[in-house]
Amino acid sequence: MIFYMSVRYEAGDGFADLEVNDVAGNGSTPHIGRLSVLLQWNAQDPPDAFEMRRNNVIYDTWQHNRNPFVDHPEWADAIW
Repeated sequence: MIFYMSVRYEAGDGFADLEVNDVAGNGSTPHIGRLSVLLQWNAQDPPDAFEMRRNNVIYDTWQHNRNPFVDHPEWADAIW
């Protein structure tokens, strides 16, 4: 979810520019997550069947868009 938010919410869209990084204690700066830990978790715990079903339900029923990092967890390493 944090990877999705980082690529989806950019300042040019009228939203805060949410970015993952490795800085702790950003204060009011809208950085989210500790990138090194998130990439480690992404490698150690890829999306399971429950998360894939949830991604499908969100697409089919509610938002009609997908979290690409559930469909393609390898993209996190390709981007960051």
